[in-house]
Amino acid sequence: MKRSFGLFGACVVTIAAFGAVLAAPASASFDHHFSVIGKETSSHNGPNGFRFKDKLLDPHNRSNKVGRDRGECELRHAVDKLKCHALVHLNGEIGGSGDIRVKGAIARHDDRVEVVSGTDDFNGVAGKMLIHELHGNVDKLHFDLIR
Repeated sequence: MKRSFGLFGACVVTIAAFGAVLAAPASASFDHHFSVIGKETSSHNGPNGFRFKDKLLDPHNRSNKVGRDRGECELRHAVDKLKCHALVHLNGEIGGSGDIRVKGAIARHDDRVEVVSGTDDFNGVAGKMLIHELHGNVDKLHFDLIR
């Protein structure tokens, strides 16, 4: 059974979507908890997964672009999960300024990925990113970070 998921852009796959995570530097300022809206700008489906790109928007003003992301997910049939990794770039208007690298295995009802590294404001940050499908190719990405 195929299902369309918005996560980091709408992609047609067997399992639920993918996510992105955060990281920040010891002296830099960043928000520990924040959300952005991800809207797909492109996706490419392959035989065992997909690649995606999204623009990231301010949840209170969806005409304000605050970043972008890109990543890929591979379907693992034996365990019914998507193995995903992504790079999130934020321009400093929400959360902080810099890149956040995330990865994780996502199952149908597990919509979180781990923050594995970051640059600039996100250097040295760990945590998780939760993905909430809003509709079609639009997701809410919520970051919970620690240093």
